[in-house]
Amino acid sequence: MSEENKYKYKVLSLFTGCGGLDIGTLGGFEFLGKKYKRLPTEIVFANDIDIDAVNSYNANSKIFKNGAKSILGDIRDIPTNNMPDFDIMTAGFPCQPFSNAGNRKGVHDDNGRGTLFEVCERVLKEKIENGHKPKAFIFENVRGILSSKMPDGTTVPEEIENRMEKLGYTVSQQLICASDYGVPQKRYRVLIIGIDNNIKDTPFDFNLADEVIKEQKINSVKNGTGDKLVLGEILKDIDEPGEYWEYSKTTQDMVEKIGICEHGREAINYFKENIPLAEMPKIVFEGRSWKNVPPEKLTPRFLKIYNEPKKYHAPKFFRRFAYGEINGTITASAQPENCGITHPVENRRFSVREIKRIQSFPDNFNLDSIPLQSRYKVIGNAVPPIMAWVFMNSLIKTLEE
Repeated sequence: MSEENKYKYKVLSLFTGCGGLDIGTLGGFEFLGKKYKRLPTEIVFANDIDIDAVNSYNANSKIFKNGAKSILGDIRDIPTNNMPDFDIMTAGFPCQPFSNAGNRKGVHDDNGRGTLFEVCERVLKEKIENGHKPKAFIFENVRGILSSKMPDGTTVPEEIENRMEKLGYTVSQQLICASDYGVPQKRYRVLIIGIDNNIKDTPFDFNLADEVIKEQKINSVKNGTGDKLVLGEILKDIDEPGEYWEYSKTTQDMVEKIGICEHGREAINYFKENIPLAEMPKIVFEGRSWKNVPPEKLTPRFLKIYNEPKKYHAPKFFRRFAYGEINGTITASAQPENCGITHPVENRRFSVREIKRIQSFPDNFNLDSIPLQSRYKVIGNAVPPIMAWVFMNSLIKTLEE
């Protein structure tokens, strides 16, 4: 096979971050002993405005061996004619304006981040006007985008779909959970996938991704092998966790009040000895949160929530997942109030090595070029590589029908 045909799909990567979506787009990586084959793709352009994300991306040339270096800069300032022609666009445009944990300003965000999907529209439109129509695109965002609205009341996903259809694409969108697609994390995200309607006049079929996880025997909640995605399974071989970002004194005090999961440190041996989940004691599946702290030991803020649970919907702040659970979403802030970032039996944050596992990054992904706190930020912001691989694989199958 010629080099040209071997990597026949040229990919433009916008809002690239540290490259989780690009790792999946390219393939050719390994996670927990399973190899994810190289896909017929190459990254011809990558960009991000975050210097830590760009530096971490460019420090991993062995992983992005057939890809471009990421360019630092505001994509709104980069002319389309400075970007090479491409076949597929990938874009995980910033999620903060749409996030459930954010201020939910959506497209009305003061700094304009909420309309960054318009950059994607601009690039596609100008490439088409110059005689080159890309074959497809994959957009990724948080589920908060589903209820974010344009000034006229149209939801943002509907607006994106309408605009992309005017450019000649059939579009489909779906809310998915990463643990259904090989990722050891209950991370909900919206995928919007479009295909040139000259290639396919019906929308992308999300059921193809289900076929891929079955064909490739990928561990998944959806195909009944979610027991391989629980924390005990993915952490059992990590005896030396490596560096971790220490909590502030106030946070550390709260974590210690909550206490470690009752299954204790020895529960990891169930996983090391490959005992089936069904044969493990119930306690292995029981996590903890601030609700495990006796009321008399709560701070005034938490006591107020404790006393009025219906008013505050009794949120599970400081969630601590047990070895027998699939971890919740890892966020860029890596704060225990926002995500399950606390280790089951150690009174600390997960280490960088551990959050890479939870996000399905290969162990050899190098983050040494950026500060410790930034490593949590770029990994938390990333698209999980295995999820990205499943959907890029599915999209390529569609294009090659």
